[in-house]
Amino acid sequence: MRVLRLVVMMVAVIPLVACSTGNRSRHVSAAISETPGPDLGGRWLGDWTGTGLFPTALREDAVTLNLEQQGNVAHGRLVIQGVIAAEPVPWEIRLAGQSGTRVLAKISRNTVTLRHHIDGRLFTADLKVSDDGNRMVGFVKDSWPRVGLVLTRDQGRKAPEAAAQQAAMAPPAPAPAPEPVTAEPAPQVVAMVTEPKPAEDTARPRQADFVAVHELTAVHFDYDKSDLRPDALDRLQGHIEWLKAHADTAVQIAGHCDERGTAEYNLALGDRRAKSVRDHLSAFGIAPERVSTVSHGKEIPACAANTPQCHEMNRRAEFKVKER
Repeated sequence: MRVLRLVVMMVAVIPLVACSTGNRSRHVSAAISETPGPDLGGRWLGDWTGTGLFPTALREDAVTLNLEQQGNVAHGRLVIQGVIAAEPVPWEIRLAGQSGTRVLAKISRNTVTLRHHIDGRLFTADLKVSDDGNRMVGFVKDSWPRVGLVLTRDQGRKAPEAAAQQAAMAPPAPAPAPEPVTAEPAPQVVAMVTEPKPAEDTARPRQADFVAVHELTAVHFDYDKSDLRPDALDRLQGHIEWLKAHADTAVQIAGHCDERGTAEYNLALGDRRAKSVRDHLSAFGIAPERVSTVSHGKEIPACAANTPQCHEMNRRAEFKVKER
């Protein structure tokens, strides 16, 4: 009877052991099947393509992406240049301007989902990773017309881990062969003769600097804004006609701000204001190579009083020209 009970217990235990072994095997198999995504940490450079204020105004401008990766997740900052006039780009990205937008990236074997760090509904881009892991291509989700992103790894600034691994794997460089030692010849004595200083050529005029012309008056902006107001659009129409009539001139657009805010923030805001005007001129036929931009932030006020009227005067973009 005792032997019979022992046999029954062994029969009951065998399925449990088999089941436990099977579960462990499945866990081990699942762990083995998990493969980490590629190492995409570091700096990425590239372009975005889309349209400007008008669907026919095709645009292409620079993009910078910096990522710090941990496992299959990365965080970093995305800077998209010149998007203040790009309607398809989400407003949160346009508002960030030169300071960039904080993003999160979910990385798989050959795809990357890049999204706004707060909410993916604000900005999401789906990217494909090349086989060598040095190129990402894709589109901004829900953008219309479509906004494309093309990014290439900055080989000079890879992630520190990847650079350290490559340095460790690289074979040591051979020691340079010693250079033969030769006796230096005796120095020659040369008489130094002072050449006469050439007379200054006063007949040739210097290249003219940018100067203001009364036909190109400043346009103004609302507080903390860089989009063009209706009155600015009307004024710029006359500027466009003048620039077309004077095709031999180059124009410089300077962005200015009022005294409120930090110097760094106002420099970025002045840059966005100048580029917003530049993009509008380009959309109406002024060649981009004729136009340059500069930001003075709040450093050169047109009015020094701390009043709403002076603030309005200081929030501006000014124009200067010179012969090309």
